Amino acid sequence: MRPLSSSLKFLCCLTLILVTAVPLISWTINPLLSSLVIPGSGQISHNQKQGYVMLASEVLLWSASYYTSNEISLQNRSTYEYALKFAHIYPGSYDSQYYRDLAKYNSSGYEAGGYNAMIRQQAIQLYPNDPIQQQLYIDENIYPDDYAWNWDSVEHRGAYSKIRIKTQDLRDYGTLAVGVLIVNHLISGVDVLRSHSETKRSQVWLDIKDRHPMLMLNYKW
Repeated sequence: MRPLSSSLKFLCCLTLILVTAVPLISWTINPLLSSLVIPGSGQISHNQKQGYVMLASEVLLWSASYYTSNEISLQNRSTYEYALKFAHIYPGSYDSQYYRDLAKYNSSGYEAGGYNAMIRQQAIQLYPNDPIQQQLYIDENIYPDDYAWNWDSVEHRGAYSKIRIKTQDLRDYGTLAVGVLIVNHLISGVDVLRSHSETKRSQVWLDIKDRHPMLMLNYKW
């Protein structure tokens, strides 16, 4: 319940800030800049109803982004504590690659299914008949004892992988929310250009560059 409660507080605070800021910003700068800063503000200053939709979208998208960020933090903590309990890692701070390897290998050791066993096999394949180079490769790539882990069971490792997948899904949602936020700002600015600018002063069109669609704006001040 904590993330939801925190998100509700964030939603209320953000709504209050935007409602207070919209009249001020729309009176002090031109509608285009106003809408680019706060989507919908330029439209609201001209009594256009779509401005309220854009403003509401801004509030919801920021709230979704904030909620997702909190959830990711909780999931990261959950995966760490789960690995402490069932993979017996040492307490500490680890990079993302370490957590990915935790999900892929039953242990860090040289037994079957272990990460270091995989490294040793790679060394043999890369440097056949060269034990010196093999050992150098092993020494450079294995996990030392202070990074050791050993899952209690394959089922525990599978459950850990599912938690990580859920965390990655949340990251994807967060990235999507940021992208939609940017689009909301651009759409609001484009709408102002189309609605309140003279035809000769503004142009909006779609173009394709390197197979990627681009929204092109041309505005004469």
